[in-house]
Amino acid sequence: MSQLENRLKKDFIDKECAYAYVNEFLNASIATQIETLREQRGWTQNELAALAGMKQPRISRLEDINYYRWTISTLKKLAEAFDVTLKVSFESFSTRIGDIENFNRESLERTSRMEDLSSSLKEQAMPKEFASVSPLSPLKLNFDTSDNFSLQSPNTALTNGHLTPTDCLADESVYQLKEAA
Repeated sequence: MSQLENRLKKDFIDKECAYAYVNEFLNASIATQIETLREQRGWTQNELAALAGMKQPRISRLEDINYYRWTISTLKKLAEAFDVTLKVSFESFSTRIGDIENFNRESLERTSRMEDLSSSLKEQAMPKEFASVSPLSPLKLNFDTSDNFSLQSPNTALTNGHLTPTDCLADESVYQLKEAA
């Protein structure tokens, strides 16, 4: 157990102290992650503002660690601009202490949706039919109740497993990966 963890556990016995600390950390971590994601993408505040449908002074305020008037709506706009998903959850104090201990730039960086999905698909045996799919092609990702996935582009479908030809509703030939036995 680190010194920081020990100190926080002792300090967090006082409920008022615990909530004051984690609320300040929440504000600082959101503001810092917004700035980190923007810089990771090489964007200016003006560029992020345009992508999020906001004005530059608003982005500046959102990147201020002393700002505390977050709305889910604003965070959703930013998530879409960064092409990431927003996660809001209730956490235990021990989880938050771990977050505080591991707080650094690397822990705040996130890849965009297409970088994330394409890198995870490349780790699997990528069918040659997907080699020509442009990152700008419309793709649809679905998960079933067994956590199997399917990724569909206009002419190709990819699912966990091996390629087999199938017919789609429009009678176009597509490929579907069947789960390996």
